[in-house]
Amino acid sequence: MANIRELFHSLGNIHNLLTVGGSVTKELVEECLEENLSCAIKEKLVKILKNLNSLIRSAQEADKKTREIHERVYKVIDPHGEKVS
Repeated sequence: MANIRELFHSLGNIHNLLTVGGSVTKELVEECLEENLSCAIKEKLVKILKNLNSLIRSAQEADKKTREIHERVYKVIDPHGEKVS
């Protein structure tokens, strides 16, 4: 079973995948919007871009909450041995 430190590290990796993946996808969608596409496709891409922005913001907010939890947990638990201080 993973210790607290490993769990926070894993959660950080997931956060990084979400924000980097979302940002790269956002850039690709923005590039597509510059192409000569039909209005219907551009409208859908704009909706996709809006959803990506929401996902990226949510991942960033989750990271802030994770850091807050991290600070509280590490005050009372040794992250390596998980012994209560």
